[in-house]
Amino acid sequence: MDNKTESKSGFLNGLIIALTVFLLFFSGCLLGTLGAKPSSEPAEDEQTQPVIEQSQTQTEAQPQTTTAAPVTEQSTVPSQENTAAVTEQSTTNAADTAGVPSTKAEIIALFNESANKVKTDATKVVKNYEYRTHLEEHLQMPKVLEGMADSLMSSVFKDDLEPIEYATREDIVTNYQVPGVDWVSQLTEAEVAEATCTDNGTEYEVTLKLNPTKDPEPGVGVAKAFDTITPAEVKESAPSMLQTFSTEYFDCVVRCKIDKETGYTTWSNYTSPVIIHAVVKMGGTMDATIGLCFEKDYTITY
Repeated sequence: MDNKTESKSGFLNGLIIALTVFLLFFSGCLLGTLGAKPSSEPAEDEQTQPVIEQSQTQTEAQPQTTTAAPVTEQSTVPSQENTAAVTEQSTTNAADTAGVPSTKAEIIALFNESANKVKTDATKVVKNYEYRTHLEEHLQMPKVLEGMADSLMSSVFKDDLEPIEYATREDIVTNYQVPGVDWVSQLTEAEVAEATCTDNGTEYEVTLKLNPTKDPEPGVGVAKAFDTITPAEVKESAPSMLQTFSTEYFDCVVRCKIDKETGYTTWSNYTSPVIIHAVVKMGGTMDATIGLCFEKDYTITY
């Protein structure tokens, strides 16, 4: 396996290294602040409670005077011309949508069947890029550390813009979603919040948005289609100061293009935002929450 080959363990190790730096850095900062006397003055946002003014406006409906229009007796039997027009329109609409998956179940079935062919039929997969974003809005920790945390997380989690090629079945199985197993998706309607399928002529473009999952185990929730990290994996490699670790995946979206003639997925994009909660204990206890988002983009050939 060359230095450009990514694996599940490689992904995990990279995150563990970053997490370790994060924990060591902040634990050191925590030790330096334990002796400081906490301010008894409430935070600015606790001093005042917003007052929401409510107003109710009721508008009484004014009586209206209506005059009934004269009733003209009409036959309830549609004319032959109208019947023909309706039949023709129905036939046209059916022809326009024939074969295009429309229900959530149909779209998921199309995605699963096509996605799983990547690991059985694809001859090459290229990971075009991986964007790694620090979600600042989810950062929570002692105020004295937040500014440093933002800077550290932004420097540790950088984008990977160099394409990586997987040209053997072993490499594809090891690295493509879901890494390390011989399938790509086992999604059902229970995991999918929204599903859309657009017919672009020679291909279908499918988008699936998944329901949130907390601490997904392998093959459960978003882990039925996404590369995820579990608390058990982290605890195996993380320093002992890490007391608890949990994840919340939300708004995970997979998009792909499926060739209509072959049923093959030719392009896919996986976006997985996650909120990580950790409790660090080293001379004292600190709760920390950080948000990350991973976006992986692939091109597949057969």
